[in-house]
Amino acid sequence: MAFLILLVIYPTVYLWGMMFFSFHPARDPYPKFVGLDNFRILMLDDESWSSLLRTLILLSISVPIQIALGILLAVLFTSRYTRGSLILRILILIPMMIPSVIIGLNWKTILYSHGPLNELIKSMGLEPQAWLSMPFGNPSNTLICLAILDVWQWTPFITLAMVSAFESIPKDIYEAAYIDGASGFKIFRLITLPMSKSSFVTILMLRIIDSLKIFDTVYSLTYGGPGNTTTTYPFYIFKTGFTLMSLHPSYGYTALLSIVLLGVATALTTIIMRILKIDEILWG
Repeated sequence: MAFLILLVIYPTVYLWGMMFFSFHPARDPYPKFVGLDNFRILMLDDESWSSLLRTLILLSISVPIQIALGILLAVLFTSRYTRGSLILRILILIPMMIPSVIIGLNWKTILYSHGPLNELIKSMGLEPQAWLSMPFGNPSNTLICLAILDVWQWTPFITLAMVSAFESIPKDIYEAAYIDGASGFKIFRLITLPMSKSSFVTILMLRIIDSLKIFDTVYSLTYGGPGNTTTTYPFYIFKTGFTLMSLHPSYGYTALLSIVLLGVATALTTIIMRILKIDEILWG
């Protein structure tokens, strides 16, 4: 109980309390009570809402691709026709094992205007592309590059989780289906997917929550640029609370932004759980 109070309850209560204060150590000697002023700032803060929309767009691009690729690879890894499945599972873990900041820096080098990717494109007789932020690239490409990086890093997690879910299904069910003459696709659609639904929903929830919190790759790859093209909501919270780059630098306003993000994550997960009828899985 002591650890729970110290590490969870007290910080949460303090966060909710800070919504009503204005404080930044570079500017204020102590927190100043401002009442509902932070809420007024939030309503008028266009950059906050645009960064939230940008985060939701990034999520809607990367998560469905990760889910589709993860399930496809899981089917491949659990297929009786696949050889060397154990080696493939070990190799696919590599993107997950590398720290996100290092991944961002590596991909920044790869996507640089004179980096390996553009040199490969030029060697094929094609026009090099501007991938990253100005003056090294085209602003319209950066969000797509960030989505590709996120897919590359986190598809292995979905793959291995779904592999575990598929392999936990009793083999005698498959044998009965094969005896009845069911095709491989019909077995996958009517047996494998339905019996992996609880694992799938859990994985989907985790990836949605993680995608809403994407920060470190943005920090190391683009630092939110060019302009605000890749400023996700967590990165905007960082700018507001820990730099002087925002129009409203304040720990109190940062606390309010964090609670908004918590509300969005809760709403999204609740809606998806209802759509997928998770209550039927939990309560039978």
